[in-house]
Amino acid sequence: MEQVEQNKSVFLNTSLIATIGVLAAAVFWGTSFGVAKESMLYTGVLMFLVIRFCCTLLVIFPLVSKKLNKQVWLQLAPTGGILSIIYLAETYGLKHTTASNAAFLISLFIIFTPAVDALFNRHKLAVTDLFAGCIAIAGVWLLVGDSLNTVTFNIGNILILIAALGRAAFVVTTKKKMNQQHCDPMVATFIQLSVVTAVCISLLVFTVPVEQFIIPSAPEFWLYIGYLVIFCTLFAFYFQIMG
Repeated sequence: MEQVEQNKSVFLNTSLIATIGVLAAAVFWGTSFGVAKESMLYTGVLMFLVIRFCCTLLVIFPLVSKKLNKQVWLQLAPTGGILSIIYLAETYGLKHTTASNAAFLISLFIIFTPAVDALFNRHKLAVTDLFAGCIAIAGVWLLVGDSLNTVTFNIGNILILIAALGRAAFVVTTKKKMNQQHCDPMVATFIQLSVVTAVCISLLVFTVPVEQFIIPSAPEFWLYIGYLVIFCTLFAFYFQIMG
């Protein structure tokens, strides 16, 4: 009986930590748009993404190097492809719209996710999920509504909407892959971001002239990168997968 109570207590504590972590991750993600937009004043979109994710992988690699194997790579690499589309659409979209517009539009993935999940896994869409999503969107509106510009169908806003749909697909497919091949959330993050980094480096090399390969030296830029790496990527992804 005592063992059951201890197990129950551990489960509740873990669940509480995961919930708090996901909420904190949502806050960090919300701030990431303004920080990313400021970062891109110093360099181009692709170079920004390459720097951001190379730094992220350097931090993660020592933590996961002994846990990587071919089977896990093959299982999770396709989700990295989806994530590549998300980050490219999201970052290029942010270049052409405001940070507040981007934050609001990307939050629509909260509503898109249960719809994509129902379509992908062929089950009925729960009304409670939609209701909860609407409440979440209303909360985002209350936070950023005053600073929103008119959300028109310009290229920036369209790209952010594509990224929001992509995030919904990413959440659903990652969850399914993790159920099929359980692994450490940090390992999953490393594999997914490795694919993103490879895609961004390839695009940078083949589409951007060498003279435009600008690595900023400004301390502010590297502070922005540090914040995005630690809080908006490592922390946020870990708790998204854990949750």
